[in-house]
Amino acid sequence: MKTLLLLLALCLVPAVSQAGEDLPIFDTHLHYSGPDRSGAAGAFTPNEIIAKFDRNHVTRAVVSSRPNEATLRLHEAAPDRIVPFLMPYRTRDDRYTYHSDPDLIPWLETWLERGPWRGIGEFHLFSEHANTPVIRDMARLAESRGLILQLHGDHGVVERLFEHAPEVTLLWAHAGTVPVPFFLALYLERHDNLYVDLSMRNERIAPDGRLDPDWAELFTRFPDRFMVGMDTFSVNRWQRFGELIDETRHWLRQLPPEVAEAMAWRNAQRLFPTDAAQ
Repeated sequence: MKTLLLLLALCLVPAVSQAGEDLPIFDTHLHYSGPDRSGAAGAFTPNEIIAKFDRNHVTRAVVSSRPNEATLRLHEAAPDRIVPFLMPYRTRDDRYTYHSDPDLIPWLETWLERGPWRGIGEFHLFSEHANTPVIRDMARLAESRGLILQLHGDHGVVERLFEHAPEVTLLWAHAGTVPVPFFLALYLERHDNLYVDLSMRNERIAPDGRLDPDWAELFTRFPDRFMVGMDTFSVNRWQRFGELIDETRHWLRQLPPEVAEAMAWRNAQRLFPTDAAQ
C-alpha cells in the first residue's frame, strides 16, 4: 500500500515541479585528471570548466584528480566553488597498491599541508585490503583532521573504515557496489555519518527516465543522506556534462520538491559549508 501511494504521488510531482528546470546542483563527484587538462584534443582549461558550471547552474563541486596539482589549479580558478579532495594515487598503478604502501601516510600528510583539502578520495578499496595498517591510519588521519573519505568500494569496506575510525564521515561513491535500495537502507540505518553519492547510477535510479518507486521511497526515507554527481572520469564525460546534468535533474524533478532540493544541493552544502577554510 505504501508503494502504491508513493507511485500515485510521483505521478503528480512532475506537473508541479517544472519550475525546478534550473534546480541548482552541487556536484559531489568530479575529476579533473590528466587527459582533461593536458592540452590534448577535447581537453578543458579551468575557465572552460567553470563556464560549464555556469551554463548548467552547478554552484559548487567536489573535485579530485591525478595528479593532485590539477585539483589545486582548478581550485585556484574558483576557490569559492571547488571543494578539493586529495587523491591517494601518485601514478595510475597506485590504485592497485596504495593500500599497502608504507610511504602513503607521510605522503598524504605532506600534501595536506599544501592545500585547502576537505577530504581524501576518491579511492578504490575492497574488503580484502581494508584491514591493512595503511588503510587504518588513513581513516584515522581523516578522522583526526575532520576530513571526509570518498570511498569507491563494497559494504565490507564501509564496516572496516568505521571500525578503524568510528567518527569519520564517509561519502560512498556510486551508492556502493550493490546499489540496491533495500541494501543501502540497512547501512544508512546503521551509520549516521554515512552519505551516498549517486554518480553513475542514473540508469538504475530512473530506467528510461522514469524514477523507480523503490529508489523514490529510499530517498524520501533518508532525504538528508544522498547527493548527486556526474563522475567526469574521462574527457567524454566532460563533453557530455550538460547532458548528464539534464538526466539527473529529470529524475530529481519527479521527487517532492523539498527532497529534490536537498539531494541536488542542500545536503552537500551542509556537509561542505562555505564558511569552512577554503
